[in-house]
Amino acid sequence: MTFLSDRDGPFDAWISQIGSGEFVNITRGRFQLMNNPNTRSAGFSGDGAQVWFMQLVSARPLRWTSWISPALGGAPRTFVEGGLDPIWSPDGRNVVYHTNVLGDPIFIADRNGNNPRQIFVAPPGVHGHYLTWSPDGRFIYFVRGTLQNEEMDIWRIPVSQSEVAAAPERITSHNARVAYPAWLDARTLIYSATAENGSGQWLYALDVEHRIPHRVSSGIAEQYLSVGVSQARPRRVVATIATPTASLWTVPISDRVQMEAAATRVPTPNTRALGPRFAPGDLAFMAFLSSKGGADGLWKLENGAPLELWRGDDGGVVAPPAISPDGRHICFSYRTRGTAGLYVMNANGTNVRTLAADSFDVRGAASWSPDGKWVAVAANRGEGTRLFKIPVDGGAPVRLLDTLSFNPAWSPDGRFIMYSEQQSAGQFEVKAITPDRAPVPIVELQIVGFSTSVPYRFLPDGKGLIVLEGVRGASQNFFRVELATGHRRQLTDLTPGPVIYNFDVSPDGMQIVFDRLRNNTDIVSMNLAR
Repeated sequence: MTFLSDRDGPFDAWISQIGSGEFVNITRGRFQLMNNPNTRSAGFSGDGAQVWFMQLVSARPLRWTSWISPALGGAPRTFVEGGLDPIWSPDGRNVVYHTNVLGDPIFIADRNGNNPRQIFVAPPGVHGHYLTWSPDGRFIYFVRGTLQNEEMDIWRIPVSQSEVAAAPERITSHNARVAYPAWLDARTLIYSATAENGSGQWLYALDVEHRIPHRVSSGIAEQYLSVGVSQARPRRVVATIATPTASLWTVPISDRVQMEAAATRVPTPNTRALGPRFAPGDLAFMAFLSSKGGADGLWKLENGAPLELWRGDDGGVVAPPAISPDGRHICFSYRTRGTAGLYVMNANGTNVRTLAADSFDVRGAASWSPDGKWVAVAANRGEGTRLFKIPVDGGAPVRLLDTLSFNPAWSPDGRFIMYSEQQSAGQFEVKAITPDRAPVPIVELQIVGFSTSVPYRFLPDGKGLIVLEGVRGASQNFFRVELATGHRRQLTDLTPGPVIYNFDVSPDGMQIVFDRLRNNTDIVSMNLAR
């Protein structure tokens, strides 16, 4: 088997014979490898004699390329410039891969990567990852959807020699994070997907003819991040199982760059805490997500005392909460039966009521208007994720944009709402719009990478932003951006390792509170029944 690991420091590609307990580092720090959670990062060639891996060439713009190396030792060489996730056909004569330009076009080439021809490209903003051939070589199965809000499912497209592009066919309806499809037999796929209640990543099996997924993993704290199936006898399922941990940290905002030593852990009684949000003004509480195993619930920390406001068993909370400007209400979304609705409760956890549900599938955190009358949120009503504003006192959601849009943040003066719009694969431009849909010019700001969390927060005076930049799995740091001039200043120099997903700025503008997550993964092997 082959995998990425940072056991020697940076991420490297490793190989091991299953059950041997011996591991060989084949890249040895010579390449900038990233544990990209949205696509395969390493694998074997069709004959098993070579290992391929992905190198991050640049972050701005986001560019990858694939390399290939003899499994038993030798010099790596470039395989496909800009090509990702190369997978060989069952007969070994062809290879399929995709690139990361808009629409993730899929190509089939000969087994050496030459003479490629494009067989499919999705609309801009839609991705196609985790390619795999059907055992009979007639179809390419892949995971398709939007990464920014984890609306993914398994699709397939016929392998045709025609110049006319074939239409893809949808196989599953998870509408969530789906990853690593692999074949158990000629008609059964096994893959990782988010549970309907948002409780985490589990293994599912699917007969591709009947198309009814069945959960095949069990456990409470474990997360099944990836899965593969060996071809050699005896056949085995190999999975990456994580026991993730999450904690809250804080670092001061000052005139100088704050090093790792300046970051301190926020004491919480919960062993898992993420998605922090400060209450406004002098209200001395903070809301965050946590769980005792299973889906995340909503908690409140006030004067050092925790209070559970919403149980994850009733529906997993999918994004950081939004606290109203007066601190009396909390807007949040939770996932149940595969859909996330939008709700509001009193700050003590009572009087939960629905703002939008049913066909309104929330994607990410909400943001209150300063007058407390509206919330802005990204959601999907069947046409892709769009930005909406919703009246808190009742009424229908109002769509603000007709294009893919994410991560709303309402300005403190109420004049405009910032949001992210995809410009190219893995790169987003931050734009602004008034509550009445008029565009607002702002400083140029680019966000690199796919994230379901909001990577920017307003400073309390509204004159600047705190922005989280970097690549997950590598270096991530906070920067201050002045809205009037675009001047950008680095605030932190944190040690790489744990992944930062969410953060907030204290009401006095003097502190950043952020979460840090570790997957703590192990690789396990399971024999298939004969």
